[in-house]
Amino acid sequence: MDAHVPITRLVGSSLLAVIAAAALVLAALMSFAAWATGSQLTGWVADAGTAAVLIVAVLALAYAALAAYATWQTWRAQPLGRMLGLAVAIIAVLAAGTTLLVGNASESTLLLYLAIGLGVATAIPMVLPDRAAPYRGSAR
Repeated sequence: MDAHVPITRLVGSSLLAVIAAAALVLAALMSFAAWATGSQLTGWVADAGTAAVLIVAVLALAYAALAAYATWQTWRAQPLGRMLGLAVAIIAVLAAGTTLLVGNASESTLLLYLAIGLGVATAIPMVLPDRAAPYRGSAR
């Protein structure tokens, strides 16, 4: 493997890893929320609430796995990684933007704007060309 990694690949794979870690933490928190929903409510409301939160947790876990796979493929300079990384970035922007537009997220508005910024910042290296800078060192 080449010792000189292009900056676009380094930044892109790093930001994808951040998205993967954030989605994994969200999946873990949603699993805890499903348990809390089931233990605090009763009847069909507890069942429906737990099922809804578990569906979100499974989707977040699948998103984390997709982002981790895109990170790995991007780091290996595979074209599939850049395509999946762009999809992960677009999903992050669309999910946060939809929540801002449709949901009532007054206390977490700043976090949603940060998620949009992270998605945009991740999408930029995914569309830029992946060229390595020429090595200017001596051959000693």
